Amino acid sequence: MVADLPGLVRLRDRREALTLRTILTAARGLFAERGYARTPIRLIAQEAGVAPQTIYAHFGSKAGVLGGLVDLLDDEAGLPDLMTSAEGMTEPAELLGLLAKASRQVRERCGDIVAILSSGAAVDPDIAATEAEGARRNRLGVELVIERIRAAGHRLDPKATDIAVALMTAGVHDSLVGAAGWSPDDYEDWLKRTLVRVLLD
Repeated sequence: MVADLPGLVRLRDRREALTLRTILTAARGLFAERGYARTPIRLIAQEAGVAPQTIYAHFGSKAGVLGGLVDLLDDEAGLPDLMTSAEGMTEPAELLGLLAKASRQVRERCGDIVAILSSGAAVDPDIAATEAEGARRNRLGVELVIERIRAAGHRLDPKATDIAVALMTAGVHDSLVGAAGWSPDDYEDWLKRTLVRVLLD
């Protein structure tokens, strides 16, 4: 299934994986601390311990570095591994549980990246484009799981993908975990039970 996700990249599979991860990790911290607009390539290079030309060679521009954060999010949240684990599953509750786990791991491990994108999308077209790419990948992953359930002969709500994507948004997570004080375990368990109850016909 991982091969079916265009743009989904395992950073550790790249020959220059360590350099790329170092650059993206430096950019992640600086974008969170200073903001995207106030973080020049020169500063990212300094923080990563590489030459600015190395960043341009790998990413082309600062917008390319920003786009690379979506790859970093995928990898650090363990999404390729979750998609691989879905390959042998046919039980709908287990598959929907993978969506709940993916949502939890994205928020838990990469909440700062999500915040960078959501807070800046309204004012910067580069950030808006990167957020849209993250949303596209998220929806594609949900669609693949939903189609796997249907292919196994189970009936789902016709709008199952739309509903799942809505329930997995950052706003729902933040309301429950941030504002209401739920634990990540509580959130994942609730999301799995809700997806099963709402989507399965």
